[in-house]
Amino acid sequence: MFNLILKDILIQKNTLRFGIVYILLMILSSRQFDMFLISVTVFSYIMIQVSSALDDKNKSDILLNSLPLNRKTVVGAKYLSTFIFAAMAIVYYILITGVIKIFKLPFKVYPVSFESVVGALFSIVLVTSIYFPIFFKIGYIRSRIINFILFFGGSTVAGILISKLIENKNKTFIQGILQFLNNQSNIQIVAEIFVIMILLLVISYVFSLKFYRKREF
Repeated sequence: MFNLILKDILIQKNTLRFGIVYILLMILSSRQFDMFLISVTVFSYIMIQVSSALDDKNKSDILLNSLPLNRKTVVGAKYLSTFIFAAMAIVYYILITGVIKIFKLPFKVYPVSFESVVGALFSIVLVTSIYFPIFFKIGYIRSRIINFILFFGGSTVAGILISKLIENKNKTFIQGILQFLNNQSNIQIVAEIFVIMILLLVISYVFSLKFYRKREF
């Protein structure tokens, strides 16, 4: 499994270089909002997409399934790669903001907090938990349209929901949610988020493995 994850990293040298530029531009593009969550989520997702595209282009599935590899290993490696990509994106962000602070450049940067890392991981898990079963069911080429809808449509819906929540923050339902969260400690909230992430990953993995086992190469 380690070699499969390493393969997904090594074949993306250009994407890794792009990541530095992309995250830097995201940081510099906004002085009012913390771009950590967006930049880490988007770059991680780009890494996943490029890895899937290159696997499809190089017919990697045919090669992998000709080797003595269990399909559980192939699917599991894809899921673990997601967290490796996220870790790389977080390191990029920390290094870039560190350089900005050291050289006292005239750009506002936000510190990386534990809460922001958890938020970014949840965002990545949510998107990939939906995408991977589709990818393992129909492959990269046919999943591109669904991926487009998932990524941009999901972002649009999330933006609308957030704006609606802000507009209706005084309504009873929203107040109830806020009150519920206020009555919980940070540890409880983080624990609940991790439980949700684990459930999403397990359900997604089960479907991905089921679909991948049925595919013919």
